[in-house]
Amino acid sequence: MTKIGAFLLVVFTLVACQPKQQKTTVAREELSRPKGSYLRNIKAVVTIETYDHYNRLLKQGYGFYISSKTLITNLDLIKGSFKAKVTIVGTNDYYDVAGYTAYDIENNLVILKTWKENLHYLKLEKSIKNIPDSIAGLYRKSRKIYAPKAEVTKIKGDSLILYQLSKNMASGLPAFTFLHHLVGMVQNQNTDSGKVSTLIPSSEIIALRKKQLKQQKSIYDLRTKTNKVYPSYKDIKGFRIKTSMGNIGIRLYNQTPVFRDNFIKLVSDQFYDSLLVHRVLKDFLIQTGAADSKYAGKDDIVGWQGPGYNLKTDIVPGLFHKRGAIAASKMPPERNPKDRSDGSQFYIISGRTFTLDELKDIEKQKGIRFTQSQINTYATVGGAPHLDGEYAVFGEVTSGMDVVDEIAAVETYAVDRPVKDIRILGIDILKR
Repeated sequence: MTKIGAFLLVVFTLVACQPKQQKTTVAREELSRPKGSYLRNIKAVVTIETYDHYNRLLKQGYGFYISSKTLITNLDLIKGSFKAKVTIVGTNDYYDVAGYTAYDIENNLVILKTWKENLHYLKLEKSIKNIPDSIAGLYRKSRKIYAPKAEVTKIKGDSLILYQLSKNMASGLPAFTFLHHLVGMVQNQNTDSGKVSTLIPSSEIIALRKKQLKQQKSIYDLRTKTNKVYPSYKDIKGFRIKTSMGNIGIRLYNQTPVFRDNFIKLVSDQFYDSLLVHRVLKDFLIQTGAADSKYAGKDDIVGWQGPGYNLKTDIVPGLFHKRGAIAASKMPPERNPKDRSDGSQFYIISGRTFTLDELKDIEKQKGIRFTQSQINTYATVGGAPHLDGEYAVFGEVTSGMDVVDEIAAVETYAVDRPVKDIRILGIDILKR
C-alpha cells in the first residue's frame, strides 16, 4: 500500500462520520476569472487504452490534455504497458501515445506526449489554487455531458494533505469548480474500507510539468519505476505456492537473476493471487501466471496476458527440464518473433521417465546432446527433455510434487484447461 493509501485507511472512518459540509460562497479568486463551459472542457478529456507486446488490451482509463500535445493521467494505468492509445471523449479516432515526459510515483501521475495535436486542452495557468469545498466531475455518456457534484474534505496528516471526495468518481478525470475552472484530477485509492476518490490539486500537476524532459521516452521504461523496496534474494530461501488443491514449495536459481528478481517482485506485489492454473497436461506440466485468468468465466479463452512485458529467454547450461523444474512460458513463434519469455507465466514439470532410445531420438530431432547427468535423470526421475534448449528454466520444486501430480491429472476441456477451476490462493516468501 502506498503512503497515501495507508493514510486513507487511517482517516477513512473518521471522515465518514463527519457532518455534511455546507457549500461556501464562491471565492473571489474564481469570480475574477472568465466563466468557462463544460462543453469546451470535455473536449480535453480522453479515454486511454494500454496494450502489451502482443497487442493485447491491458487496461482502460481516463486522462486530459494540459497542452496541445501532452496529457496527464494516472501512472498505474500506464505502468507495465508496451504501448497506449488515446481518443478524445465523444469521438472514435484513436491515436498512439508517443511516450512520457515526466512521472511522479508518490502522486501516481504521468505526463504523456501524443503525436496528434489537441487545441482544446485545459490551461493549468488558469486553474484555481485554493481548493473549494465542492467540486464537479465531468464525463460524457450517450452523447450527454454529466457533471456530478462532490464535497471536498481536507484532511491534514503529519506529512501530507489529502482532499477526499464525498462520492466516487472515475479516476483520471478532471475536476472543476461550479464556474468550470480546473482544480485538479480525480484519483481512486483502494483501502480495506473500500474504494475512495480523492483530488490531486492542479498545483501538483503544474509542479510535475516543470520537470518534463525535452524528449519523450518510451512508456515501456516506466515498468521499472518504483519507490518500493523489494526483498533481497539473499534473504529468501524459497516460496510457498498455495493452491486450492494444496501447497507447493519452490526455490529459484541464482544463475537466472533476471527471472529470480522478477518473480520476487511479482510475488511481493501479489500479482499471482487468485490466478488460475489455466493449463495442465497429465505426465507433462501445469501452467499458471496469466493475468487474464483472474476473473475468467468458463467459456473465456485465457493464457494470453502477462504483466505487460516479457523477458529475454535465458537458457543456462546445466539447468534442464527434470521433473519438478520451473520454467518461463513463451508465446508461439508467429506471435513472438524475438523469442522472448512471458513476464509472469511459468510452468512446473510433472513429466515421465524416458528410455535411452527415446532420448537418442530427441537428440537427433533437436540436434542436441544430453549430458550423462541429464540422461540418468530423465531415465530414472523423469522430466520433459524435448523442451530443453527452448525455454528458460529458473527454479525447481522442493516440496509438494504430489500436489503437482494431482493437479496435472485433473479432468480438462478446451485448450487443456481444468474443468474445475484451480486457483493460486497466494504465494508466501520464505525468509532465511
